[in-house]
Parts: sequence; structure tokens; C-alpha cells
Amino acid sequence: MRARKRTATFYEFQKKLNIESKANDRIRKIKNFSDTRWTSHDRVITVIHDKYEALKNTLELLSESTDRVTASNAKSFLQIISSFHFVLVLKLMKSIFTITTPTSCYLQSKSIDFIQAIKLVDETKKRLLELRSDKYFQELVPNTKQFTNEQNLCENDFKKVRTRKTKKMPGENVQDEISSSASDRFRVNTYYKCLDQITSSIDNRFSNARDILKDLALLSPERLMEAKYKSEMDLPDRCFLDLATWITDINPYQLKTEYLLFSKSLKELIIGMKFPDNQSNESLDINTEEDSSEDEHQNITSKPKQNITLGTILNVLSSFDIMSAFPNLYCAYKALCTIPASSASAERSFSKVKLIKTRLRSTMSQQRLESLMLISCERDIPIDINEVINKFGLSSSVLRKELMFG
Repeated sequence: MRARKRTATFYEFQKKLNIESKANDRIRKIKNFSDTRWTSHDRVITVIHDKYEALKNTLELLSESTDRVTASNAKSFLQIISSFHFVLVLKLMKSIFTITTPTSCYLQSKSIDFIQAIKLVDETKKRLLELRSDKYFQELVPNTKQFTNEQNLCENDFKKVRTRKTKKMPGENVQDEISSSASDRFRVNTYYKCLDQITSSIDNRFSNARDILKDLALLSPERLMEAKYKSEMDLPDRCFLDLATWITDINPYQLKTEYLLFSKSLKELIIGMKFPDNQSNESLDINTEEDSSEDEHQNITSKPKQNITLGTILNVLSSFDIMSAFPNLYCAYKALCTIPASSASAERSFSKVKLIKTRLRSTMSQQRLESLMLISCERDIPIDINEVINKFGLSSSVLRKELMFG
């Protein structure tokens, strides 16, 4: 049986269950796994979990097919998904992906904040470590048993394996070791092992980023807002010298002066700045009332740290030509915002090369290729046609005469 017919059968069972339960659930399709996109695993697991009954009914129908290959495969899959071990692993992976998927999506997003990405990774690791406990495991097993009972599965508990006794020779006093239960074996060999492997991978992947974050943490929105109440003596020169080791185009001593001056005026600059269409001013919940110094300090250090991002600060420095007043600070934040926290953006750029550098364009120069890639990758950035005409007109006297007026 072709895949199109199998998918249509799966759709029909979903529609039938929606009619019986008087629900209006979305009709879902099981997608293929992807080796490069980890979120595809989450989508597949979600569909199997939410549409489990429809999937089971589909496999039962396909197991009676006249096509021997289809019937054999359907019986095998039906036997696998009906086992208690499969449902238990399904519940486990769904709880894990509920924690890791938001982080994966953020790390693959186009606009990413390096500091916020590290914080999100730390929060993900913290939640996974909380999941690695007997308390959560004891909650997982009853939930799985309840799910198997609701789906009328034959297996609703761990399989009981007969204990093998060691042959005892005459005169031996050795006793058989008490073997652990099936629940304990799953907890040690699968539950803990899976969580340990994920947390270990997170540590290995982001361990090198800790040193960079330690030096660049001075530029975080929280530290910048708190610097408003500090003097030059409170900020040692060593902090800015460490920044200069990563960003070589800045003067650390001038950066310190610009840092303190900008922190004192950041609140007013954000309030008075004209935001672009995709960045609403309502997202910045800043208290504009003139309260006492203690209340004002509390409002500034608590609310903005959740709303103001590195992109917001860079947008402020880019507006109204403020970067000319804070050149070193602008260079520092520009470098910080371009640090990749993942390889997703680079992979997207290389994918653009395949679309741009075709056989007909194989002889183009490097400068033209970079310009075409920039236009293709940054398609969401609006281009001012008048500004383009003015720059093109200034390239020669003839173009200036024909294109520019006055």
C-alpha cells in the first residue's frame, strides 16, 4: 500500500474520533525525522502521543491488508507501540522535549541574544536536573499506567521476567543476589541514563562559551541598568580591559566613560526612541513615574532585566546617530550581538549560497557575491530607494547630473 493511502487512513480515523468526542482537534500528520533539526523529533512524538488512538486503529486496519508487506509491518509496529515500555519511553521523551524544545527553537532563531541564550540553556539544564529524581519518576509510571488503561492496552505494567537462579554446587555457601525489579532497572538504565546524557551534552556544547560570557557579562542589560547608581571607582578598569581582549577595536578607558554615561541616560533614550514596527514600545515595561530613589532603583533593576535585550540597546545606539557619541560602546554591543550561539545562522547562509551562486553566476566576483548574499539573507530589512539612488548618483559626475536634483 502506498504512503498516500496509509496517510489518508490515518486522517479518516482522526476525523472519526473528532466526531465521536465532539471535538475540533487539528488533523495531524506524522512527519519524517531529521538529523539536523532536533525539533522534528518533538513534532513526531507529539503527534504519536496526541493521536495515539487513531494511530493504533490505523495499524490494526493495515494489519488486515491484502498486501503482505504492509500487513507484516503494521503488525510489528502495532506490537511495539502497544507495549508498556514504548508508552513509558514516549511519556519520558515528551516530558524531556517539553523542556528542551523552546531552547532548541531559540537557538535556531534568526535573531539571537548570546547572553540570553546562555541563560536559557542554564535554565533548561536546571529543569532537567530537577526531572532527574525519584519523585518525578514515581509520577511518570502512574501516568503511563493511566494512559495504557485509557487506550485499553494489554500491557499496563512492566513485564515480569523470571529470575534465573545460579546453579549451586555441593559445599558452596554463595547465595543468589537479589535482582532489582523491572521498574528499578528502567529507572537506572533508561531514565537516569537518558537525562545524564542530555545534561552532559549540554555541558560539552556550551562549556567554551562560559569564558566569553564571564568577560562580556558587563554588557548585559542587567549590569548596564545597575551601573546607573555606580561611580567610576565601583567599576575597576580590569573589567573593560578583559573586554578589549575579545573586542580589539575599542579603547577600554574611553569605553568605561561611555558605559557610565550611557547607563545614566538609557531609560530616557528608550522611552523617547521611535521603535520599528516589529518592536513594540509596549514590550518595555519601564516605570516612568518619579518615585523615591529607592523605589526607582527597584523598578529599574527588576522590570527591565526581563524586557530589555541586547538588541534593544543596540537599536538605541543606532538611532539618532547616538553611535557617534558612544563609538566604543556601539562597537562593543555590535560585536556582542554578532556572536553566534549556534551554527543555525551559518547553515542558513550556506544554503543561500546554493540559491545565489548558480552555474550562470559562477564567474562573479567575491564582492558582488557578498552583496547578493546580504540582500538575500537580510530580506526583512527595508531598503530606502532614495538613499540607494543618492549613493549611486554620487559615484560619478554624470550620474550625479542625471539622478540628483539641485
